[in-house]
Amino acid sequence: MGKAREAVVAVYSVFSACVSAHAGEQPKLFPSPTFVEPRFLIRHAGEDLPPLMLLPDIATAAPLLPPRGTVPEELRGVPRRVAAKSDVVVSGGYEGAGDIATAAALAHREADASALWGAARGDRVRPYRDGGGGRVGYAYDRLNTQLAASHRFAPDSRLSLFGMRDAYHDGRIPHYGVDVTDMERGLATAVLDHAPGSGWFDRIEAGVSVATTAYDADNVSLRGKGALGLAYDADWIVSRGLVRGEFATGAFRNAVTVDAGLHRYLTVMDTRFPGAGRASWRLPEVEIAQTGVTVSSTVAPAPGDTLSAGLRLDAVQSRAGAAHAMPSVPGATAAAFNLSPQTLWEAYYGPNRRNDPVDLNLSGRLRWQHAVGDDAIHLDVRRLVRTPDPGERFFGGSGPAALIQVGNPELSPEAHHRLEVGGTMKSARWSGHLSPTAAPGSFMLSGNVSHDHISDFITADRARGQAGILKADGGIVYRNVDAYLTGIGAEGRLNVAEGLGARLRLGWTRGGNLTDGRPLYQIPPLEGEAAVEYRRSKARRRSNTAATWPWRRAPPLPP
Repeated sequence: MGKAREAVVAVYSVFSACVSAHAGEQPKLFPSPTFVEPRFLIRHAGEDLPPLMLLPDIATAAPLLPPRGTVPEELRGVPRRVAAKSDVVVSGGYEGAGDIATAAALAHREADASALWGAARGDRVRPYRDGGGGRVGYAYDRLNTQLAASHRFAPDSRLSLFGMRDAYHDGRIPHYGVDVTDMERGLATAVLDHAPGSGWFDRIEAGVSVATTAYDADNVSLRGKGALGLAYDADWIVSRGLVRGEFATGAFRNAVTVDAGLHRYLTVMDTRFPGAGRASWRLPEVEIAQTGVTVSSTVAPAPGDTLSAGLRLDAVQSRAGAAHAMPSVPGATAAAFNLSPQTLWEAYYGPNRRNDPVDLNLSGRLRWQHAVGDDAIHLDVRRLVRTPDPGERFFGGSGPAALIQVGNPELSPEAHHRLEVGGTMKSARWSGHLSPTAAPGSFMLSGNVSHDHISDFITADRARGQAGILKADGGIVYRNVDAYLTGIGAEGRLNVAEGLGARLRLGWTRGGNLTDGRPLYQIPPLEGEAAVEYRRSKARRRSNTAATWPWRRAPPLPP
């Protein structure tokens, strides 16, 4: 097993039973994103939570965290199209690099105007030895269950419903001070598509979603006891709603979207020993209310050309309900822990910090695409503005220097000004990657080059008495700086032979802190993924085997 653990190798065997040749209905898992969408801006190289595994890829998704910059969940939340009224997929896999075993099942049933999907997946991950023989304490048990349904109550009107429960237990996080003993995420969505047939709008979409996260973490349950026992408890809930109307004016296809969201976050830290008590309010009852209005339009100014433009205005109000709540740690460590979030903010950034800021963010986007046969090139110009996330603004982590993490309530929103040039090229016989009609030797290549100048980039930093920071104790603080990100991305897909295909994706990013003349933290300079896949199909049976080698590198937080 030692050699197997030096490479990430996933092997999946998929068997499907198809009982007819009717094209299956696809439930819509999320409301459509707007053309100008700041929610999907890249923050950092890492992930706060493991990525969701949704119906489209629950049977074959890799358990490990995906490379940074992958397609956002809400843009890929559509199950694969099936070729039957009934469909069952069962898969199992093993990844040698992390002692990871997976098993999944996906079922679909269609009847008249309705369709039902059900899925379940389990992952078992255990500690393993790295290439140098050192033990990596990475482990968890995961059970993900999902259910989706759709009903077409009129030829051009449909309701889709989706629910998910994603539960983790005994999660060991390598190179980190705590482990996640329990975490549970829930997601429920409803999307209504309706074509009125008359009136102002050609199409109307309405959707709602509710996402919940609850987790418990500590440094006691899954590891040897140290000098200080710590435990974290978190409850988060994010509710969203959207209404969109689409209409035409001459050659222009237009859309007006109104969306709103209410985000609530509570994370606390307690000490278990030497004394028990509330240690800090990590996220002190944070509430973020957001309302956005987006107007967009698309036109074809010439054969093969598509021009799209849009503007978005967001109003965001944030507040910390427990800004003045005082921790209650007893004993010798009380002085370090017993500081309210408001006291911490003022100690690091100055007196009279507001804890209820209001942001008005104006974003815009212009995209031109030109088609030459099956190939295309594009030019994309964006100004996207995001409000600081709850931790960047309201972290209230007190304690010894190693635990201090202090948000900045008066951070300015982060404004990205991004230019991207890219294109896609396909061979004459390209009909899709490993599609039933794929021709051996057919390929598709895509790539892009981008530059992003960022005003008020929000960066985590170490407190060392720099401009705007009053202390120099090494605690983690948050600042606005000017920065840039430059990147190159490329992807290739090749149908090597019947049923055999290969994929390669590469990305290079360089980022700089222009204010301080330093590199940005957690910007991975190189990332990539390579895969070889084999699929064999029969009338009632299909198999799929894949081998994948992903790699990435990201510098740590600056000292």
